[in-house]
Amino acid sequence: MKACHSLRELIRAIYRIGTRVYTDQGERLFVHHMGDGFAIVSDFGEASFKRPLGIAVALMRHVTSTGMFAAAAVAEGSFSDITGCYPNEVTEDCDDGGVVCLGEGLMTLHKVMGTAFIHAYRLNGDTPSGPFVVVSAEHEGRIPPEFEFCSTRGKRENDLLSIDWMRAESLAVDQIQAKASLEAPKVGELIQAIKSYCARYPHVRGKWSGNLRALLSVDLEKD
Repeated sequence: MKACHSLRELIRAIYRIGTRVYTDQGERLFVHHMGDGFAIVSDFGEASFKRPLGIAVALMRHVTSTGMFAAAAVAEGSFSDITGCYPNEVTEDCDDGGVVCLGEGLMTLHKVMGTAFIHAYRLNGDTPSGPFVVVSAEHEGRIPPEFEFCSTRGKRENDLLSIDWMRAESLAVDQIQAKASLEAPKVGELIQAIKSYCARYPHVRGKWSGNLRALLSVDLEKD
């Protein structure tokens, strides 16, 4: 039930960002629910990662206020409607929600796909275990100075940059949190939430401990 509550808050936060913060053409967002996560795609390419990182940090903090944690990966690529790839006999029997009847069963279709989602998914899968926001090292020059980061190696030995989402002091983050009415815990509260969670779940503590110390300067052994 706690995980469902956190998922509900994540959905609420994304909805508010899309309806209260970035609403106009040119800055609008396209959000797609895929598996256990969401792909948030901008209308046009982002020269700087200021906005995507601002959104990621705001969402991470909001979810942490529920006592659970998220992870985010910021990547770049294309995204397009692939409805034209489906056979006519399937699309003709498909409702607006992308659901097709299979007798007494159902088929659910995702109408979009692209390298933006694939790159982010792979990046997230390569990330060390824990509540981290990561960017590929090739995009280091696009990270604004207000987002501090450290370098790390991914599970597949790729070079990644881990953003310090707990301590980032960014006007973009502040505006998103304020306009969307999101929870904005202070650094001390975020650290305590992580420590409390790891104390409650020892198996998580074992997986996260070293990564938290290296990437977010959170030492579970210290008060």
